[in-house]
Amino acid sequence: MHALYTGMAACTRDDDPVRVLWLQSSQDHVSVGASQNPAADLDLAGCAKEGIPVLRRPLGGGAVWVEAQQPCFFLVMPRRSLARGHRHLFSVGMGLAVAVLRQLGLDDAETRSQDIWIHGRKIMGTGAATLEKGCVFGASFLRRFPMERFLACIFSPSDGYREWVLPALREGVTDCEREMSLAPDSDAFRMALFEALRQRFGVPPQILELDPGLRDTWIARGREELEDMEQGETRPAVPSGIRINRANHVFETRSRCGRLRLHVAGTAIRRIWCEEPRINDVLQERVIGLAPERLVLRASLSQGLEPSLADEISCRVDALYRGIRVP
Repeated sequence: MHALYTGMAACTRDDDPVRVLWLQSSQDHVSVGASQNPAADLDLAGCAKEGIPVLRRPLGGGAVWVEAQQPCFFLVMPRRSLARGHRHLFSVGMGLAVAVLRQLGLDDAETRSQDIWIHGRKIMGTGAATLEKGCVFGASFLRRFPMERFLACIFSPSDGYREWVLPALREGVTDCEREMSLAPDSDAFRMALFEALRQRFGVPPQILELDPGLRDTWIARGREELEDMEQGETRPAVPSGIRINRANHVFETRSRCGRLRLHVAGTAIRRIWCEEPRINDVLQERVIGLAPERLVLRASLSQGLEPSLADEISCRVDALYRGIRVP
């Protein structure tokens, strides 16, 4: 699946029309972003033990769960269409995704940054990439999100880390099964997408069966592109932590107080913990609800901790928070 849309975008010519690939994964897997380091963010041994492949995509972002038969669509167009920048590509693609969800009854679907939310939770992530003369926008409709299975795939620096991530996932991520009495089947998603395309472009989409020879060509080219990405420089999606959604992050690092764990919700500290009981007591009393910024934290912590320790913890929390401020 990932090789197919990657190759299609890489082989796009200047005079090609706007095209949409409607695809479904053949099996459950975790998809990592184009420049993401899976060894830093995932428990690769755990994934292998559970038989869950980890596959790279050309689109940005972090690790996402893709279930078997999960409906996905990929908007592919010539790169020259980006005269107005990537925002135009995201605007078109996300508009289509929201239109699909609303046609299926999720009227409260809305866009936030590059994600789609409903009732205060993320229900879809999206991504885009430019490849040669083409560009691609991708999105998948999460019918059912098995949080425990995904949780088993993420890197855990300590035994208690996943215990913090699970409630954050429950609070920050949702799926169609959770939001609807009956999750639509693939045909319902596909027909809703066709209607969204008709409304967006003013003409009914022309439906074409993919030529087997062209399909093989695109897959071969896509595998070359993905292999090149594997050789490139990678980095953690979120340093020392995980992004639940744009407003929720869980971190764990080390400091003079031992392990330091943090949950940031929006612009405030929701939970914090460290291994040293005396210091942890001060954190619980003086930090919950504050902005995770150095000066704010140091002013509060200095009333209960020695100045050097208050400054170190404040700096570490501030650095983690600044690390998530990435477009």
